[in-house]
Amino acid sequence: MSASVREPHEAIGGALAYWDFKGGTMNLAHILLQSAPLYGDKALFRYNGTDYEFDAIQTQIHQLAHALRMRGVQRGDRVLLLAKNKPEWVVAMLGSLAVGAIVVPVNPALTAAELGYIVEHSEPSLVFVDTDLLASIEQCVPERLRAVFGDEQPDSFDLLLAQGIPQAEFAECEPQEPAVIFYTSGTTGRPKGVLLSHEALSAITEISGGNFQIRPDDKSIIPNSLSFIYPLMINCCACIRAGATIVLQDRFHPELVLRTIESERITIFMGVPTMYTMMLNWALGKDVDASSLRYCVAAGSSLSWNVVQQMQQTFGVTLYDLWGQTEGTPITSYDPATERQGRRDSCGRALPGCAVRIVDEDDRELPHGEVGEVLLKGPNVMLGYYKNLQATQETLRDGWVYTGDLGRLDADGYLYIVGRKRDMIIRGGANVYPVEIEETLYQHPAVLECAVVGTPDELYGETIKACIVTREAHQASAEELQDHCRQLLAEYKVPSAVAFMDELPKGPTGKILKRLLRV
Repeated sequence: MSASVREPHEAIGGALAYWDFKGGTMNLAHILLQSAPLYGDKALFRYNGTDYEFDAIQTQIHQLAHALRMRGVQRGDRVLLLAKNKPEWVVAMLGSLAVGAIVVPVNPALTAAELGYIVEHSEPSLVFVDTDLLASIEQCVPERLRAVFGDEQPDSFDLLLAQGIPQAEFAECEPQEPAVIFYTSGTTGRPKGVLLSHEALSAITEISGGNFQIRPDDKSIIPNSLSFIYPLMINCCACIRAGATIVLQDRFHPELVLRTIESERITIFMGVPTMYTMMLNWALGKDVDASSLRYCVAAGSSLSWNVVQQMQQTFGVTLYDLWGQTEGTPITSYDPATERQGRRDSCGRALPGCAVRIVDEDDRELPHGEVGEVLLKGPNVMLGYYKNLQATQETLRDGWVYTGDLGRLDADGYLYIVGRKRDMIIRGGANVYPVEIEETLYQHPAVLECAVVGTPDELYGETIKACIVTREAHQASAEELQDHCRQLLAEYKVPSAVAFMDELPKGPTGKILKRLLRV
């Protein structure tokens, strides 16, 4: 990759302006141009029993790029994508990138109010939307700006596609030119738009595909929404580059995923920890053949070592942890070629080209074993937050992303995340990291899911509360779980209160919403 000279990006503060760059050009849409000639009539996607070949998808991307230009979509325009997983979703994304537009993937589970904010903030020139999601944007997106999936009206995606030609030119973008805006989940306030360049997205696919050695004979299943960076870039686009086949599902259900792994002989599955917990729970007492799996990957929230062990015992497959944030991902994980299993409670070591630091409140680097804020760096780091210069300056400093995660490094360079800075509990002046207590609780056979939070207390400042979902076939009392923790933890880390719940509140990515548990 050519050396670059980078200047501050004005899009994060207001008007759109590209970074200065000395060197070549690139466009993420080229990943299919490079793969299609090699794999031709091989299935790129399998969706609802139908195969979609590399050649066919490439032709559709050319058609869409031409049609979008005819419709007036220009370089730098935002194009919003609001739909469930389907091959057309990827065509819409790559076709938009092909004309130099900036794609805004949006979670289809969001409410009309949440969507309204993103539409207002990103100001899209066009919105690709599923028919059954039209009602959620009718008040904020006029008909003239819509292209509807699965519809025969004049604004349908199919009719737009039919207007294109099969050999359209792709825009040659500067490597640091904006390509995608991913809006964060907004669990601590308004969502922020993470702005990523073509170069960063290309780096994500190269790092992911190279580290996990994705091959043309692989089959990956994607049931988590493509609107998130993890399934879209680390899984889908890395597989496109490698020539692998992707089995798309428009929703996650443990039975559906496991039976598809069995019938399609899936080799790779990348999910969030909650998915693996649900799969293990569903598989109890059932005959499931998952022998085709080469490895599984977990990301998005804390991964219990208990789940890693159960995946090996139940399905005979290694589950690797992966860490990063939308602002820069992937950053750490494991190399399946050299590491047959992960390291307990660790999310691995820095991947090629990436780096991690642990610093204290004064930005001083901490020695191995000490807990501080985790900083990340790599070629896959964001340009900044769209139209939010202040948040960018607070988070991105000298090329390092200040993540807000607390963690430590061991002498071998393995990273251990112990929680978010805002989640740390200070009990009587002592720092307590919820992850340590959660890991202990997961070792009890009755615990299916758990979350530990701090609650206000006049004497200690904060006390510890454990929220527990038990397995169907197990029962446990609060006293039993407290005694279990007491055997493995110092007394000040033992939860003062235990709350049993039917389910834990979760956000759209499967992360547990701890702010809702503190009351």
